[in-house]
Amino acid sequence: MKARFALAVAITLVTAATAFAQRDPERGARAVSWVAYAICGTACLAISGGIFWYFLAQFLHEHERGRRRAPLDEIPDEPKKMKAIFRGEKVPDWQTASRHKATKAILKFLAYTDNWFEKKYLTDVADEAFRLVKEETERRSVQALEKRVTAACLEDLRTEVKSLRKERELHVFGRVRVTDVDVLHVEAPAGKENHTFTALISAESRDFFEDDETGDLLRGEKKLYAYQEFYTFRRTEKRWVVELIRPSVDVDAVLEAKNVLAPIDLEEFAKDADPEMLKEVVAR
Repeated sequence: MKARFALAVAITLVTAATAFAQRDPERGARAVSWVAYAICGTACLAISGGIFWYFLAQFLHEHERGRRRAPLDEIPDEPKKMKAIFRGEKVPDWQTASRHKATKAILKFLAYTDNWFEKKYLTDVADEAFRLVKEETERRSVQALEKRVTAACLEDLRTEVKSLRKERELHVFGRVRVTDVDVLHVEAPAGKENHTFTALISAESRDFFEDDETGDLLRGEKKLYAYQEFYTFRRTEKRWVVELIRPSVDVDAVLEAKNVLAPIDLEEFAKDADPEMLKEVVAR
């Protein structure tokens, strides 16, 4: 900035001296000489100022370097994501591998003519229903579930909610995150009202009980848990609704029941299906 100012001053002086010399050559020569002296003086001041600011900047930099800085081990780490602790029985992948493969192929076959069996749609249905059940249980309410579950399932959930109110307890789940949905059983015989599917839902959330007045911990621990549950859905005129909720230990019962297709559908499916897949489905 200072150098630009000095240059501007020099140009102004030269321009003025030149104009003056054109009008009065003798006195103009002396003016040019004075301009030369002025330019040299301005240049010296600019250089001196630059040197001064340079050394001042170096001094401040060295002073800053001399200040004590916090060692790396004193710098706080970024918050670490809490790792979920698995609760209950985890269903091993090897146990469901053949059923998973067969059911996936059946869903793809059914979805060609019926988009209610599209895998993504079923996954979204299971995800939403699972989280809604947990949220309403924590709120000790079943109002939002009345159109999302069967009458029998609603009664089971209402009984659980009444028990919590009677004992003045809150069953706390907090933020529920569904990590996986694996459809392991499908029934699609004749008649859409007979259609069902069962999914193994893997999720993470809290799971403890506290006093609804004092907030004191009654049972469990305030940790993040990973767990699995089986949800069975039944088809209605408007949507899939939850029919049955079972723990992961019921995996043998779920796998014991074969997938079901209408006879005409099984005949068509069998044309391209792997023989191993046909072991996982029956006609009805």
